[in-house]
Amino acid sequence: MIHTGHCLCGGVRFEVRGDLGPPVACHCQYCRRAHGSPFSIVSLIRRSDLHFTAGKELLTVWDTAGGGQRVFCSRCGTRIGNYPRKYPGSVSLVLGTLDAELERGPVAHVNVESKAPWYEIADGAPQFDALPKGAEEALAKGEG
Repeated sequence: MIHTGHCLCGGVRFEVRGDLGPPVACHCQYCRRAHGSPFSIVSLIRRSDLHFTAGKELLTVWDTAGGGQRVFCSRCGTRIGNYPRKYPGSVSLVLGTLDAELERGPVAHVNVESKAPWYEIADGAPQFDALPKGAEEALAKGEG
C-alpha cells in the first residue's frame, strides 16, 4: 500500500511504500516541545519505505540530545519524522503529515514518564514509560 503526505506549506511531499505501524502517542519532552502539544502521534516504519517525491532540498535534519535526528521542512517547520540513531533502519513518522485521516486513535502511549503533568490519558490504551521492548527489537531488525 502507498500512503502519501506533505508538510504544511506543501514543499515537501513523500510516499510511504509499505505498511504503517500502529499509531502510537509519544509523550516525550522532545515531541511535546517540537509540536507544542502534550504528545504527537507517530508510526514506526522502515526507513527504506519512505520516499520523498518533492522538496527533498527543503529538508533539515537536527540532531537531538536524545539520540535521534528530527527531520523537518526548513520553510514551514513541519516535522516529518525522527530517525533514531539506535535503529538506523527505521523512521518514526509523524502521522499528522499524511494526506489521509487516521482510521483509529493510538494503540499505546509511550514515554509517559515525561508526559505533561496536566494531561490525563483517558482512552484506555496501554501506557509505557519508554518504547516497549518488543518494538525496540522490531526496529533493530528494520521491521518498524
